[in-house]
Amino acid sequence: MKKVIMTLIFVIAIGGIIFTLKINGEKSINEEQSFDVKQIEELEINIESWNIALENTESEKLTIEFEGKQQKKQQNNPVEIKKDGNKVKVLQQDAEKGVMKNFNFGKKDTIHISIPKNAVKKIVLKNSYGDIKINNIETKEISISTNSGNKTIKGLSANEGIVTSKDGEMIIVDSSLNELIIKSTNGDSYMTRVNSPKTKITSTSGEVFMKEIIEGKALFVETASGDITIAYKETPKSLELTANSESSDISVNLEGYQKEKHTDKLKKGKIGEASNK
Repeated sequence: MKKVIMTLIFVIAIGGIIFTLKINGEKSINEEQSFDVKQIEELEINIESWNIALENTESEKLTIEFEGKQQKKQQNNPVEIKKDGNKVKVLQQDAEKGVMKNFNFGKKDTIHISIPKNAVKKIVLKNSYGDIKINNIETKEISISTNSGNKTIKGLSANEGIVTSKDGEMIIVDSSLNELIIKSTNGDSYMTRVNSPKTKITSTSGEVFMKEIIEGKALFVETASGDITIAYKETPKSLELTANSESSDISVNLEGYQKEKHTDKLKKGKIGEASNK
C-alpha cells in the first residue's frame, strides 16, 4: 500500500513540475488572416498536434484563425500561413519533442478555418495527433490523413473524398460524396445518412457501422478484426455488395438481398441486377 501511495505522490509531483515548466515557458497567441476566395483554388493544411476545425461561412473570404500557446524558446510563430499562387498553405509545428510534447493543460490549441461553399476546389488535410472537425463544407475533392485523433465530419459535400487514418474514431454524418474511400488501421468507423454511390472501406482493426445509408452503386467493406453492420435508409433497387471480416461478425440488413457467396468471414451479393455498379 505504501508503494502505491508513494508512486502516486511521485506521479503527481512530476506532473506538477511539468505543469509549472509548461506555464512558465509559454505565452498565449490568437491571430486571424483572411483571403479573397476568388484567388484560391486549393487549401493545404499540415498540422502536427493542434486540433483543426473546418466550417462553412456566408462570407466571401477564406478566414484562418488560431488560438493556442507558443513556447518562449520558439522563435517563430507555431502556425505559418502563406499564399502560394492559387493555393493557401497552413503549417503548424511543435517546438517540443519527447515527453514534454505529450503534456497539455487547459484548452487545446486549435486552428479554425472558415470556407465559403464551393469556393475551394481541393482540400488536403494532414494532421498527426490532433482532432479533426468538419462541418458543412462543400468542395470538389478532399483528402484527409491522420496518425491519431478523432475525426467528426458532418454535412460534407464533395465529388471525391479520401480518408486515411492510423488510429482514432471516425464519424461521418449527413454527407454526400460521389466516391468515398476510407483506409483505417485502428479505430471504429461510424457512418449515418451518408450518400455515396461508390464506397470502399478497409480497416485492419475496428468496427464498421453504417446505418440509414442512402442507395449507392457499389459498396465494399473489409476489416481484419472488427464487426461490420450495414443498414440502408431505404432498400436499394440495384446494388453490388461485398463485406469481408477475418475474425468478427458481419450483419447485412437489406430487403431483396440476393446471396452470391456467404461464409462466416465473407458476405457477397446483390440487389436487383446490380446494373448500376
